[in-house]
Amino acid sequence: MAKVKFESITLSGFGPYRETVEFTFSERLNVLVAPNETGKSTLVAGVGAIIFGIPQTTDVAVFGQARFRNWDHPLRFEGELICTINGETFRFHRDFNSNQVSLAQRRGEEYREIISGTHNPRAQRRNLRYEEKIKALFGLGSQEIFEATFCLTQPLPEGEEIDGRVQELLSGTGASFNQATEKLTEELRTVTRFTGRLGVTARDAVDPRELELLAEQITQTKQEIEKDRELVDQLEAFRSDLVEQEKLRKEKEEALTGKERMLALWSEWKRLKESYTSARKVYSQINHGKERAKELSAELRMINQEKAAFPWGSSLPAETAEVLSELQSLSEQKIKLTTEIRTLESQLAKDQKLDSVQAVPEQKQGIDWDVFGPGTVSVIKRRQRQTEEALADWVNLQETKAAYQECQLLLEEEFSHFSGAEQETIETLKSYTDRKARLDAALESASLKLEKAKEALKKINRQGKFRRSLILGSALMAGIAASLLRRGGEGDFVLPLVAFLGGAGLGYLLGRVLFPVGSLEQVRNHLKENERNMEQALKEVEDFERLARPFEAEFVDIPAACRRWEKFSAQREELSFQLQEFSRRELGGFSGEAENCPLSEMDGKIGERWLELYGLARVVEPKESFQALGDLVNWLREKPPQWWEQLIDEAEDYEEQVKTRTEAKARSVANQEYLEKRRQELEQLKKKQERLEERIAGLLDYSAGDYDQAKRLWVTWRTLESRAEKTSESIKNILVTQRVDSLEKLEEKSDDASLQAQAIYSEWKKLIDDHPGLTGIEEAANPEKIDEDYRGLQQEVTQRKIEFKRVEEEIHRLNTQIARVEGQAPVNIAAAEIRLREMEERQAELELVSAALTLAYQEMTLAINDFQSSHRLRLAEVASGYYRNLTGLNNRGVEISEDFRVVVNIDGRSVVPAQLSHGARDQLYIALRLAIAQLLAEETILPFIFDDPFLNCDEERLANIHSSLSKLSEERQILLLSHRDDFSSWGKAVGVKKEDRLV
Repeated sequence: MAKVKFESITLSGFGPYRETVEFTFSERLNVLVAPNETGKSTLVAGVGAIIFGIPQTTDVAVFGQARFRNWDHPLRFEGELICTINGETFRFHRDFNSNQVSLAQRRGEEYREIISGTHNPRAQRRNLRYEEKIKALFGLGSQEIFEATFCLTQPLPEGEEIDGRVQELLSGTGASFNQATEKLTEELRTVTRFTGRLGVTARDAVDPRELELLAEQITQTKQEIEKDRELVDQLEAFRSDLVEQEKLRKEKEEALTGKERMLALWSEWKRLKESYTSARKVYSQINHGKERAKELSAELRMINQEKAAFPWGSSLPAETAEVLSELQSLSEQKIKLTTEIRTLESQLAKDQKLDSVQAVPEQKQGIDWDVFGPGTVSVIKRRQRQTEEALADWVNLQETKAAYQECQLLLEEEFSHFSGAEQETIETLKSYTDRKARLDAALESASLKLEKAKEALKKINRQGKFRRSLILGSALMAGIAASLLRRGGEGDFVLPLVAFLGGAGLGYLLGRVLFPVGSLEQVRNHLKENERNMEQALKEVEDFERLARPFEAEFVDIPAACRRWEKFSAQREELSFQLQEFSRRELGGFSGEAENCPLSEMDGKIGERWLELYGLARVVEPKESFQALGDLVNWLREKPPQWWEQLIDEAEDYEEQVKTRTEAKARSVANQEYLEKRRQELEQLKKKQERLEERIAGLLDYSAGDYDQAKRLWVTWRTLESRAEKTSESIKNILVTQRVDSLEKLEEKSDDASLQAQAIYSEWKKLIDDHPGLTGIEEAANPEKIDEDYRGLQQEVTQRKIEFKRVEEEIHRLNTQIARVEGQAPVNIAAAEIRLREMEERQAELELVSAALTLAYQEMTLAINDFQSSHRLRLAEVASGYYRNLTGLNNRGVEISEDFRVVVNIDGRSVVPAQLSHGARDQLYIALRLAIAQLLAEETILPFIFDDPFLNCDEERLANIHSSLSKLSEERQILLLSHRDDFSSWGKAVGVKKEDRLV
């Protein structure tokens, strides 16, 4: 019988464990006491996740990665389990992200991987090799069965729930036996309604199911296939009609082509007529434009004669009106600026008189406030904050020095042996217990192997003696027998000799068979090798004892002492680093005591805030002498908050006086600058006015500098200019419209238009002469007759097209009918036959499923009856034993009825679980769980995990449970997880290692 023992469990990024956490267990009863919501139940889930896998789900309410992945985005999401099964050590490692799993077995001092790969618990392609190995090692193959059987958690079921939970555990499916048979019945009802005939239900269903509906569809499809075959006969009739219509279409097409040719000639006749009319119209337009251009040219000459009276007009810029308006605006601005400048000069004179009589601010207490620069109050307040921070850091420094000296004294007095030890010695002492156990085990193993080797050598020597005695005895017996035979007759000594030798040979063969010959030299070598191993083991034990002897005399628990020494050593290093860091950061690396750090010599190296505070002290009390940093600290300690408040008030008074003087100076400077700016603006206005007058100097000379008169003259000139521009633009538009660039070219274009009209007329006349059926030029003036003839030809062409289209439609209809018949007959029949074959295959599949479900129902019913008859009484017997141990009462027993109703027999009286107290019901359910675990895993003894299940138990019940668990731990490993401290004494504490910290 295989016995499983968990050695250690390591989780990374699992549940609340973001970093790596390792749990180590002893062989018997293990106890982990921790507050609620700290990961006890997560440890239970981690065991199942490592062995059986964890599904990749997004639902946080079910067992899966979404529920147990740490929320803080861990670097790793993996787990490792090391366990011992029948003395063999195995290591399970699983990466939960990728479902990569590795199963390794320990061989000597190292692990050798025996199975690796991907194992997804919900994958369609299973890793059968890994799952078969898991089932062979643990006796079960799913996480649900493991947790339901060997993990007992809260809340425990109420009294009326116990019967159902017992059936769920025994079935291993999370449901009762009746639910399993009902599930098979429901699945069979979805397939066929004849469940009564199959012996599954009392009678058949009324409505047909998938199997009956499919049979009806198969019959209907067969009838449709026969019907479609009648359409094939129609195909030949449609093809014959199509040949006749193709011949008729050719005749109609030829007649239509002739009529369309005549209609095209009519179209050409109309085109030439319209072209001639258009050409005559173009000629008329060009000729009209030519006459209008001549009139406009004469008008332009008259306007130019009037413009000659204004010789200065052409030299003026186009924006003359804007220039005149700007000159008028500049004149008004000059008047306003002159008035404002006079007012500013008067005000400035008054401010200068007031500024000359202002007094200089007085300085109080002899403090030179100018040293602090602008913002004196802010500087003083900042120095106050710096003082508070510096004094706080100074107190921390003194505390750190005291802690360092205390830690140094402790290491020298209690851990002097560790101080001079080498690192290799320290590492050995860390694993003192394991190392000592391994050396003792190695010595014992070497001793046993040596004894076995000596025994093997003795065995070979005895076998050699037996073989020699057998050879000699066989030879003597054969020789004596031959001698006796020789006495009864004639002969010589040859026969006894031959018999003697034959007997010896027979004895030799019997000796080889009865006592096989072993290699004496090999056994001796093996003996020497074991003697060397024994000597080596003794030497290692003596070396280890000599190394540990000084520490054994000083410490009871050497590994714990080693860990304390490392802890205090690390604490000393940390405190030393803090002191050095303060010296480097604040004192510029000063090596002496901080109080003795000179302020004047360390200027530039010491911390900036100390220098600023040193500067404040020298300014406020220049007569004081500050030689070292300790003097400055003492001086700062002596200054109460009232002193700082008074200093800030004086600084505020100083700033107010400086502000008043500064504002007066600033106002005077601003007025002076504004006056200068206005003078510069006046000068700029004058220069701008001169530049603008230069641009229209001719107009201003003609108007004697009068801006209004200049505006009226400019309007007259612009009117003449506008008339000339419009006339020129009209002439230009006529030339552009006719696409010429001069009047001469316009004259030429008029002649060309006349010639073009004549050419079109000649072409039109030639078309009429070549085709007598067309209307003559003389009759072109009668549009009614032309339209009547043209419409008649159009109607004839339209009629021909309609007839041709009818033939086309008939051909299209016949092609459509042919395609329809061709598509309905062969294609549909083939598709129907394929569909029929698929339905028949589906029918056979459903019939097979129906038979399988019926067989499963029958087998499940037989299995239930067999289980109830064979295991029910045994389960009750085992559960009764556990229940008596848990309650401490021998007059109580557990009984289970045929329908798995659980009752308690108390002195011959049956009591249902609901009549018991909560604590008694918890004991009953725990007893049933232990009994079920024993029955379901008889070939494998797995550890049992209790996760806070004893909430309803008083002290007496807890004592009985403790006694039962202690006894049970002799058979199997037990893990008890609880938040109650009183369970700590029940067993050995579970080791929890988090990031190099042992809890």
